[in-house]
Amino acid sequence: MFLTMKTLGKTALLAVLLYGVVARSPQATPLRPEVIHYDGADWRLRGEGVVACPCQVPCPCRHNGSPTYGHCEATLYLQIREGHYAAVSLNNLRLVQTSGPCAMDYQKLAALYFDSSTTPEQKLAFMRLVSSFFPAGVAEFPYVRTVPIEAQITEDRFFRIVIPGILQMSVDRTACDHFSNTLQYSQNIRYRMHDSLANVDLDYSNRQANYRTVELDMSQYRSGSMLVQHVDRSGWFNEPQLRLIREQNLALPDLEGIREATSRLRRTRGEGR
Repeated sequence: MFLTMKTLGKTALLAVLLYGVVARSPQATPLRPEVIHYDGADWRLRGEGVVACPCQVPCPCRHNGSPTYGHCEATLYLQIREGHYAAVSLNNLRLVQTSGPCAMDYQKLAALYFDSSTTPEQKLAFMRLVSSFFPAGVAEFPYVRTVPIEAQITEDRFFRIVIPGILQMSVDRTACDHFSNTLQYSQNIRYRMHDSLANVDLDYSNRQANYRTVELDMSQYRSGSMLVQHVDRSGWFNEPQLRLIREQNLALPDLEGIREATSRLRRTRGEGR
């Protein structure tokens, strides 16, 4: 499953946002949900993101599949280097979104964390942007917080994302997915999260992770050129998705090659790392 057809490295961003923000926890939280309406504004995003989830590599979302173990608590770190929503600049906006493509099915709470540097105008603009993904133009965000987000990149391959007291996520991105030069898979080294207010408590270390660049605007969604808009989780690309792949001259992913590359990475760094 991909975010857009032009750059396949945009895969999971929309999946996480589109399906995650309406997820509910079976337990009540102290925070009141925020209901946000899209107001028709134009928008554009350009940046990069890192995702970790419980699935095996490659993530089944990559080819219109269901989660490996029947559940998906995915966490996305997104840094928007350049972007806007209407007249509001989204440059250098950083956020963490926790939920997953199957969040609605499994009643997992979606939590959205903005970095402390985020202005109120940017926060509202981004949530309105997400609301534009929904046919009715309305999205409900059950849990939104502003927190310090620490992000470190070492040797251009090791990503360490921390929300003090809440999230630890470390990713080695050297296992390349040859389906796109803008998306890379690896096992995550560490993926732990605990937030009692959000009813989130998980540890899925040493499982799936990926890094991708993001370049997305409203016209791509309006044109229906995103594979995620045609997802049915049948296990492989359906006919509407295959038609888009043919129209844009894209190759099908080498799933076995991705698995082998990730296995080599794990042997290189050791299972206990």
